[in-house]
Amino acid sequence: MLRLSLLSLICASTFSFAADDPKTAARLATFTKDIKPILDKTCISCHGKDGKKPKGGFNATTLDGIVKGGKEEGKGITWGDADKSSLYHLAFLGATAPNEDKAMPPKKHDPLTTEQLATIKTWIEAK
Repeated sequence: MLRLSLLSLICASTFSFAADDPKTAARLATFTKDIKPILDKTCISCHGKDGKKPKGGFNATTLDGIVKGGKEEGKGITWGDADKSSLYHLAFLGATAPNEDKAMPPKKHDPLTTEQLATIKTWIEAK
């Protein structure tokens, strides 16, 4: 019982520290204000709309889902390095090489604009 209480205390403390982390709060605020609207327009129909199972295991409805990434492409976000982040890399392919198999969104949808890509890249690389 003591172990369970101690474990609960440690988990609660860790969560409160993460919630109070200014970097985490800033990332979440930028996600909500700037990134989520982009993803809602271009990604959500295949990656999480209406409770459907997200294609490729990539859930674009939450920050946690985006950071985690999909089943095949690895981590969605590697903070500080957009080029190692599958979210940015695949969207960049969609805009610059839409015929590539992994390009996102697929050719039947409009690619992200240069401005949208820059917004995502700046967000991922923010210190």
